[in-house]
Amino acid sequence: MSCRVFIDGVLPRAFGMTKATLRKAAVFFAERSSARIGKPFREVAVILQDDAASDEVHRGIMDVEGATDVITQGYEAIPPEPAGVYGELYVNADQALRFSRSKKDWPAEKELLLYVAHGMDHLSGADDLDSKNRAIMRRRELKWLSDFAREAKVLLFAVASLFACSLPLFAQGLSDYAEYDYEHWYASAQALAVVPGGASNMRESCGAAIRAGYYVGDFLTIEGSVARTDAATGLGLRGLWHWWGYEKFDPFFTFGVAGWFDGDLGPAAGWGTFWHFNDNLSLRFDADAMFGIESEDEMIYSFALGVQYSF
Repeated sequence: MSCRVFIDGVLPRAFGMTKATLRKAAVFFAERSSARIGKPFREVAVILQDDAASDEVHRGIMDVEGATDVITQGYEAIPPEPAGVYGELYVNADQALRFSRSKKDWPAEKELLLYVAHGMDHLSGADDLDSKNRAIMRRRELKWLSDFAREAKVLLFAVASLFACSLPLFAQGLSDYAEYDYEHWYASAQALAVVPGGASNMRESCGAAIRAGYYVGDFLTIEGSVARTDAATGLGLRGLWHWWGYEKFDPFFTFGVAGWFDGDLGPAAGWGTFWHFNDNLSLRFDADAMFGIESEDEMIYSFALGVQYSF
């Protein structure tokens, strides 16, 4: 049974991830730490703090003045709780943001996850009281970060591959029942803005989207999409229902499912329009809303503008 992890406190948008992602990472690190000592991690609370709260906890638990990166507090099991590791990690979000700004190519979310990994390492009994043990802990924790990122990329690749393989079969199956005979493939590239999307500024909110789809009739289109911003990567599968069929001015409704690769997944709907310059080249605009099932932000909105080419 995996460790139960609870996330408390405020996660600033500047980290570009949700609490669902942070929870998954904490569970991952707890499992690695548990395997290292052969003792199950049962329950850990990750409490996000600012500098002032970190200073207060630092004084109360360790009698040391000043804020720090992460403070670890372990507990013994209280019967009838099963034996294992229980604890709290007091994680300083202010310090993670401050440190990441001073280090090139080291994003804030990575620094925060490193603090969580460090706290889980301490819960297993590891210490960094001297330079040798400190170096051992750091190497181990950086490997955990690398392993967690690699696992997410493998899952993304698997989902994307399944997505790419199933879309043509799904579209072809629908085309067998289509009333109309207007069928072709298309691909589009668009500039993208996501609100709120877990981002703290326009650079993190903006990105690009690539879509590929198939007209199964004058009125119905099936398409898949891949989106990328500085904060996250997203996938989508949806249908487009064209208001009055394939015309020069071609508005449409959308319906389907979408997800950002940080734990946010849910149904999505929206609207948009084409302006077909000719049978091959079109201008395209999309406005979508996704209900994030696991997100702090219940609704995530996106707007995209670009060009589309039909084959």
